[in-house]
Amino acid sequence: MAYLTFNDYKSMGGLVVQANFDRLEQSAEYAINNATRDYFRLHSLDDEPDKFVVDDFKRAVYEQIEYINYLGGGQSYTQADNSFKSISIGRLSMTPGGNKDNSTTQARNGLCREAYELLGKHGLLWRGV
Repeated sequence: MAYLTFNDYKSMGGLVVQANFDRLEQSAEYAINNATRDYFRLHSLDDEPDKFVVDDFKRAVYEQIEYINYLGGGQSYTQADNSFKSISIGRLSMTPGGNKDNSTTQARNGLCREAYELLGKHGLLWRGV
């Protein structure tokens, strides 16, 4: 079951077309399930009594979809393959300073910063016993 419908995604301001949405939502779902240790696979999102948790969880899925779409791929290996560290030709040397792939090194558990913060504030990333 998808955590976020295409209509929900569009109502949040998403720009991804429906043809790409299912693939991106699935990738976002995998990343979020991994980070939350499958919390909402084991507990129903529909039965969650706290509306803020539900809204922020869905917003985290939205942010993760946007992040994956921005990077142009669903897996870390497809994102990493598109980058270069530096290139030198004669006396010219170039090193990317602000390319979009730098954001992959800032992701935690494969999540973008926005999704990480939304999930973390509700304890969904807690690793204690």
